[in-house]
Amino acid sequence: MIRRVNSRLGRLEGKLVPQIDLASQRELDIARERRRRRLEANGEVDRPLDWASLGLPPGKPLTDFKTAYYGRQLVWKRNRDRQERARRTGILEAARL
Repeated sequence: MIRRVNSRLGRLEGKLVPQIDLASQRELDIARERRRRRLEANGEVDRPLDWASLGLPPGKPLTDFKTAYYGRQLVWKRNRDRQERARRTGILEAARL
């Protein structure tokens, strides 16, 4: 009986473990590398998103929708901060002239 339970648990755990799609992972790696190179060519630094600032509960995986939603929020915040820093240093004012 214990053997059957362990076998069944093993099969269930195998179904629950997410499978890694290597083609998608490769595409993501290529996109990240292109973004990093583009930022370096413009003299900017590639900073990773600060996922810890969201205050999400630990151990709970996000759905694809929530990951994209929170990622967009972080990118908007980062871009807004970048524009504010540029405005303070006068870069945007000089570019408008």
